[in-house]
Amino acid sequence: MKKTVGELVYEKYGKGDNDPKIKKGGISLSKEVEESNKRLSDSIKEPLDIVRKAVESARSQMGFINNLNIPTIPDSFYDNELIIPEFNKVQEVRIINPEDISNHSAKKENDFVIVSYILPKDATWESLDIKFIDGHFVKVSHPKMKSKKFDYKDMGFINMKTTKPDLKWKLLKAIADNNGALTNERWDVGFGRNVKYELNEGLKKFFGMQLSPIPHYTKKRGYQPLFTIRKE
Repeated sequence: MKKTVGELVYEKYGKGDNDPKIKKGGISLSKEVEESNKRLSDSIKEPLDIVRKAVESARSQMGFINNLNIPTIPDSFYDNELIIPEFNKVQEVRIINPEDISNHSAKKENDFVIVSYILPKDATWESLDIKFIDGHFVKVSHPKMKSKKFDYKDMGFINMKTTKPDLKWKLLKAIADNNGALTNERWDVGFGRNVKYELNEGLKKFFGMQLSPIPHYTKKRGYQPLFTIRKE
């Protein structure tokens, strides 16, 4: 009697599935896979826990930072002239390249280090000599100190928007260009009302002096500093 294809397949594979040896081998293989997966899971559990804790810690810190009320610098700050803080000793670090300033991300007074020239305690303004070397540099001399060269950035007379000399420096140079005294006839209306006062304050801080170096205006000499100032 001839057998159908279905019967032949059943004899070949159907019986094999019921074979105890094959069935036993299949169970054994399944257990090995299960145990291998468990070992893999156990091996990565600790690293995953570390990553999870790190993420939770970072999320907590970011939430704390977002809740801080950090004040921002108002735009009006940049419209005012820079007032340099008082220094108690000579500082020998300079910003020489204007690009270092123009590329700075936050333009505020603490970002810039200037060079100060603190006069002796018994010094007077009359003993100080300032000579312009060019439009950006001056040579400062005092009998009890070594002469030094400074530029407008060193002395704090810098326009924070343009990195060029500010109005205080321009007023100082105008006084030098007019033989050490600036009268109304030579006065530039662009200087504004408070530039002379701000120049006095800047010079006092730079040289460590208490008295103002440029007295009140006089009809005879105009604004004439107590120190000697000369043009290039």
